[in-house]
Amino acid sequence: MPLTKDEILKEKILAGANRLFQKHGLTKTTMEDIAKEAGKGKSTLYYYFKSKEEIFDDIIQNEKSKFFSILLQAVADAPTARLKLNAFALTRFERLKEWTNLYNVMVQEALESLKNGGVDCVRYRKQYDQKEADIVKGILVFGMDNGEFRTFSESEIDALTFCCISSQHGLEFDLVLYDKMEELLPKINFLMEIMINGIRK
Repeated sequence: MPLTKDEILKEKILAGANRLFQKHGLTKTTMEDIAKEAGKGKSTLYYYFKSKEEIFDDIIQNEKSKFFSILLQAVADAPTARLKLNAFALTRFERLKEWTNLYNVMVQEALESLKNGGVDCVRYRKQYDQKEADIVKGILVFGMDNGEFRTFSESEIDALTFCCISSQHGLEFDLVLYDKMEELLPKINFLMEIMINGIRK
């Protein structure tokens, strides 16, 4: 079904705002900048969005929706729990490469938020983390059910899930922060290999 004129314009505004946020950050980007990037007046912009924070929220939610759709498909296509975990790690890595600039904006905004209020990037992270945790937990349960992994209690599965997600996030944060993205995939592969060997039946 083709997009309406309103939907096309909204997409144009979001695409332009995304470019500006990635280039200048949320704090330094104004509604006037976004309107100019979209080739529209500020009044048109305010018809669709109340603030740049609302635009930022839309961009993050759209990216998150696309990301999890791709991630879930990659995990579903893998036949074994081991390959599902590998697909999970690899797909996240591929998407993170595309997301690097936006990820940096979120990191900076999260730090600003903690200092003096502002965009609640912690909320984005919690939503994102919970979805990832659900996927990893599902893979672990699948692996136990088909005999690939040892049997763990519910609390142990939760602990494993937390460790898997947190260790990957720690690697990502540090390597993005220090501009060493080229080291991320080998380090994540190494981490996943250690984890899988540790829980294999």
